[in-house]
Amino acid sequence: MFDIKFVAPSLDFTPVSNLFIDNYLSDSRGDYVKVYLLCLRLAYSNSEITMEKLSQKLNLLQTDIMKAFAYWEESGLMRFSTDGVVQFTPLEKTPLKDEGTPFDKRIKEMFDDIEILVGRPLSSKEVSTYLSWIEEYNFTPEIITLLVQYCTSKKKTDIRYIEKVALAWFDSGIKTLEDAQNYITKHEDKWNSYRTVLNFLGFKDTDISKPQEEFLEKWLFKYNFSIEIIKEAARICVSRINEINFSYIDAILSSWNKDGIKTLNDIKKPDKKVKQTKKAVNNTFANYSGQREYDIKELERQLLGRGDINAK
Repeated sequence: MFDIKFVAPSLDFTPVSNLFIDNYLSDSRGDYVKVYLLCLRLAYSNSEITMEKLSQKLNLLQTDIMKAFAYWEESGLMRFSTDGVVQFTPLEKTPLKDEGTPFDKRIKEMFDDIEILVGRPLSSKEVSTYLSWIEEYNFTPEIITLLVQYCTSKKKTDIRYIEKVALAWFDSGIKTLEDAQNYITKHEDKWNSYRTVLNFLGFKDTDISKPQEEFLEKWLFKYNFSIEIIKEAARICVSRINEINFSYIDAILSSWNKDGIKTLNDIKKPDKKVKQTKKAVNNTFANYSGQREYDIKELERQLLGRGDINAK
């Protein structure tokens, strides 16, 4: 009686254990997963490949592939022999990894949300930066997520910009999610006023400098001028120097603030005052001229009279 042999049909798919997906996929680097999956596919097709071709297929450096092999060997999923044979070890059914405390879950959700918001994986530096705010600024994961959401709504995803906003929030004493939401509302109201003025002046809010922003802050919130008064000052600026100049507008508004001007109607009052002043000056000049004429006649009479005396 002869032995019966079986030849397995070739597979057009690569079976990946659910245990791998459940226990290793989320915590392993993407490059390492790429190496594992391609090597698994080659193993099921009984294929051989050189390290050079493997590097080309994965678009990875050979050194990175060797790091991946070392990672999976340390994880117990692969074994290597001195003759270059790679053997996959069976995955044992083990409980899913402990997902940690509720706070750990919140941090994980925070990073998941941030990556969605910025549209890319976070670098190790970014991860450590966000974590440092929890300790140094006492921000909760929810506050950090809201902060990043606020920045990305302005189309700002650079970590340096986000860091500046985080520092501003910390300096403003933000400690709760409600504090952060109130800050955003107040900040947005302020910048809506800024944008209205800037649009009138022909600027975009992304184009202004810090000194120009400080001018806006002074006009709107220190002097408490209405947007219409600021527009009027801008009109006067253009009519006089034929261009928008923040320093010139500031000089006009500072003068108006000193004179107690608060409405558009108040702006016309100094003009009346000037006219009255001019009229008074003209009257004084006219009086002075008349007085001068009178003095000359008196002087002539006295001189003539003196002449008559001398003639006697």
